[in-house]
Parts: sequence; C-alpha cells; structure tokens
Amino acid sequence: MKIFLAAFAVLMLGGCVHDTSTHSLVTPPTHVTHSAQNIQNTTAMLYQADAINQVRSSLFIPRITANSQRITVDWDGDAIELLSQLAHQRGLTFAYTGVRLPLPLTLHVQDATFEQVLRLVRTQIDWRAQLDQQSTELRLYFMLPLKKGKLA
Repeated sequence: MKIFLAAFAVLMLGGCVHDTSTHSLVTPPTHVTHSAQNIQNTTAMLYQADAINQVRSSLFIPRITANSQRITVDWDGDAIELLSQLAHQRGLTFAYTGVRLPLPLTLHVQDATFEQVLRLVRTQIDWRAQLDQQSTELRLYFMLPLKKGKLA
C-alpha cells in the first residue's frame, strides 16, 4: 500500500510539472503574406538590376565658391528644395517671404555656372515668385495671390 501511495504521489506531482497549455501557431492573413512576397520579389529584382545597394552619385558638387563656378544639376521637383540646397552649398542662407506655394521645377544642366542655373530657375518660377541673391542670402519672394482678378 505504501508503494501504491508513493507511486500515486509521484504521478500526481508529475502531472503538475507537465505543461497542459497548447501552443497554437498564428498564421498571418493571406493578403499580408502575398504583400510580403511581392515586396521581397521587387527588392530582389531591383537588386539584380543594380538599382539598389549602390553608392549614389551626388547631384551637386560639395561646395560652390563663386557665382562663376560650373555645376551640374539634374532636378525634377519643388524649386524651394533645390534653391535651399544650392544656397547652402554656396554658403548663403535661404529664406522665403509670403505664402509658400508649390513651384514645380525641371532643370537638367551640365557645366553651367551658378548664375546661369539661377537664371534658368528664375525663368521657370517668375510667374509665381521672384528670386533675389544678396551677398549673404538667397531669398524667394512669393507673389500675392489673386482675389477676384485683383492682387490681394
């Protein structure tokens, strides 16, 4: 009887040690799995096409020391972003006055002077803003918006 009680006690204590909770695997929804596979496939395709994991060439030269210095610019975007970058590289502060509006700009030039680049920018943005270069600042003046055919 003592052996039976000892065996019974061991079995009961062994039951306490045994983990009775069931672990269920959570499977992600099929649309998440499909999207993840698409992202992996696209990343692999871009990598094989040498479109990623490459050192990107700089759009600008590091420092513009004079208005006569030749630069190469390849830009499709907002003029404010380009002007801010150019002013920074020229050692100027960039500021704008007025209500900021989008200024779409397309500029693709090679070996043009800094002054020529600013002139090309002016020709594309003069309908909405005026660009002024001072000795320490490059400033963009936005035009006043029209209200019922008149300047505000």
